[in-house]
Amino acid sequence: MKKIINDRLLKLSGHLLNTDNILDIGCDHALLEIYLCLKYPNFYITGSDINQKPLEIAMKNISKYHLENQIKLLLSNGIEKLDNNIDTLVISGMGAINMINILQDVRNYPNIKKIVLSPNNDFPYLRYEMNKLGFKITKEEIVKDNNKYYLIIEYSKGLEKIDNYFGKLDLNNSINREYYLNILEKNKLFLNKITDINKRDLLEKENMMIIHKLER
Repeated sequence: MKKIINDRLLKLSGHLLNTDNILDIGCDHALLEIYLCLKYPNFYITGSDINQKPLEIAMKNISKYHLENQIKLLLSNGIEKLDNNIDTLVISGMGAINMINILQDVRNYPNIKKIVLSPNNDFPYLRYEMNKLGFKITKEEIVKDNNKYYLIIEYSKGLEKIDNYFGKLDLNNSINREYYLNILEKNKLFLNKITDINKRDLLEKENMMIIHKLER
């Protein structure tokens, strides 16, 4: 199959099944939707975006692949127009704070059984807030795309106690280790520039925590 999505979305797609009834929130140009419909015959999926312009481009892309009967598009802010048949939510390419704001009312939709997220930042915050919303980590991984690191995290209903900084990442995985080693290097550079004692203490504690975890 011709590559129509980046490595980040390709990894994310691996967390989605042809039996999932998906709403992709912030679908942008619907490339994930197109990829999944090409991968799974007779697959149906819904994409939404808060802006009309991306949806217009998405419709052109969908028409190019003749998938108008399989992909539904909504002009929507988050989950406000959620159909009862939807059981899986996808959000990628946003900050964690925006994601949590979108999902604040997810408890009002009991049919939601799976949520797959790929935030741009604030990974520990996302893990903490998702647990408060009643979702636990099924699996997660780091993907390196265009020399940037992204978290892909799959949730199911339930509560759990976890380390919000490391989550359930397998630290024997080379990319996951590389991500934390990269944080160490960045922190060392910052430490040479920061004069604020409190900020230095926080970075030094973070470094020690990472080193301790990676050495186990």
